[in-house]
Amino acid sequence: MTPICLRFFSLFFLLSSYLLCGCDTRFELPLEPSPLPECAPLTEVRVALVLGGGGARGVSHLGVLEELEKAFIPIDAIVGCSAGSIVGALYADGHSPKELVKALKTLRKWDVLDIHLCKCRYGIAQGLSLERFLKKHLKSRCFSDLLFPFYAVATDLVAGELVTIGAGPLIPAIRASSAIPLIFRPVLLHERMLVDGAVADPVPVKSAKALGAKIVVAVDLSELLPQTCPNNLFSVAARSAELKFLLQSESCVQGADIVIRPELGTLGMFDTHRHDFAYEAGKVAAKKALPKLIDLLCEKGLMEP
Repeated sequence: MTPICLRFFSLFFLLSSYLLCGCDTRFELPLEPSPLPECAPLTEVRVALVLGGGGARGVSHLGVLEELEKAFIPIDAIVGCSAGSIVGALYADGHSPKELVKALKTLRKWDVLDIHLCKCRYGIAQGLSLERFLKKHLKSRCFSDLLFPFYAVATDLVAGELVTIGAGPLIPAIRASSAIPLIFRPVLLHERMLVDGAVADPVPVKSAKALGAKIVVAVDLSELLPQTCPNNLFSVAARSAELKFLLQSESCVQGADIVIRPELGTLGMFDTHRHDFAYEAGKVAAKKALPKLIDLLCEKGLMEP
């Protein structure tokens, strides 16, 4: 083994040991968690809107929401995953899409990535900066305070399943839904160790179907694979993760009645300087989907022709 390789593996070992043996507090979980808090009973759900994960790409959801508003599409419930849970909660709190674009324009990745090397046993960022942003912009503190039903999905790391949260404290549920593994510390909520919902289901159409929605509209922010060849072990790993996420997203949206896919190109998860581009891409994609959605609503008698 060359001296360079030896130094690399020595540094990797030291860093791994530091991260695993840091002073961060361990999670203490019961053997059997309590049931999730019960959601308020729903009346008729004509249209359930599913907002998928995607980091900074989630601004596209706002463009979609604006066009659905303009077309008077009756949205009775929103199910959000990761970035979709942030946008969905803020929208259900009473903010307009244009207001939210202005709020998100002030947000940069280092405003969210509150890296703390002394507390990185479970993730390099603690999620407290995201919590401060949500407290600043959300009037509601519980799901029951929202103007209409909203559900956040997260992944239970211990049970290995997707959980849908629609009652109880709002901000911890959004943080759990957005806790990207390795980057954000998992969230202890309802006696569960929760991370990003996209780990189990990046576009949770099944959760919307479970609400009894007559029509499910899904917004999928997964990006197409770039036509490039990986040239090192890190790009091979990244390519593999991208492929898994893309195939998983395609599988998850199969049960949706309408799928909206904004064309976002190479826009990355943390490209927070291209909000206007993402917003316009969402509007364009929604406009393309509206004729089919309106026809479907009229066919089911949920909207006047």
